[in-house]
Amino acid sequence: MNSPVASDKESSIKLSDEAVDDLLDPIPNEQLIERIALIKDWKKKRPALGEKQSKREYFYEHLGKNVTLEIIRDIQTVSEHFSIGDFEWNIFVWDKSIARYYPDKIMKKFEDVILKIDSLVNIDLLTVDEESQTIFLLLEQWQKEIVADTFLSKIEAKIPKYFRAYISVSKKMLFVQNRTELATKEFIHLFEEAFKVKTSGMRINAMVIREFVKNNPLELTRLVIKVPQEVAGFGGLTELTLVGSDVIKGAKGLMDRHETSPIDVGPWVGASNFEIDLTVGKAIKTKSIKKILELFELMKDL
Repeated sequence: MNSPVASDKESSIKLSDEAVDDLLDPIPNEQLIERIALIKDWKKKRPALGEKQSKREYFYEHLGKNVTLEIIRDIQTVSEHFSIGDFEWNIFVWDKSIARYYPDKIMKKFEDVILKIDSLVNIDLLTVDEESQTIFLLLEQWQKEIVADTFLSKIEAKIPKYFRAYISVSKKMLFVQNRTELATKEFIHLFEEAFKVKTSGMRINAMVIREFVKNNPLELTRLVIKVPQEVAGFGGLTELTLVGSDVIKGAKGLMDRHETSPIDVGPWVGASNFEIDLTVGKAIKTKSIKKILELFELMKDL
């Protein structure tokens, strides 16, 4: 892999306590234990966190305070995966199977293209769902950025910039971070070049929202209803947003008590539960790749 230093395995670094806390914070305890077990090559023994032991203390106990960049990048990939809810995402599909590359040759195919275009980008992978052969892909590129602007000069430092994507090989689905239009375009080009496939985007529309609501009626915390003027019979109102712990149940209660239900006024253009947030024509917010795999199956059937 390309790297900002000579070798990830040879180089070690000591992170500050604050940096370690930031790195470990998104990772659930069990997943942290599992990842350290893999790094340490523990077969069966997996020491649990002590009753009052922090994740940082557990990290130091088993990996030490000076760790290789390879280990830091390994943990960083896990941390980024569990930060999925911090970003917006778009869904793409591709046209032919790349199963013959899974899992060992996935990274190699990307690296071949990156070397060809002479770009200093690191690639890390994390398998997150064996059944659908879904992997989390983290691209890291070091860029110069102004970190302080003093009276006399601008101070620059190399800062890692990340781009994130999930590749579901068996489903032929890409779940791509919605950072900028250019970043998405460059990643899609990289993917198409690496695997010699053609991609197309899948958008959230009113039909997807309706099917999602039908499949998740007891989980909804938000429902957005478009109000057509010709249906309402008056102007000045374009959308209704219902928010609560169970908006379908609440709407039925409103119907029973007041003989009116706002959910039937017009098409549904937005819906959320505790794990996913959908809005027509916009990127997706989610806390779970599992929910995206379910959503993708729903969208494929429409």
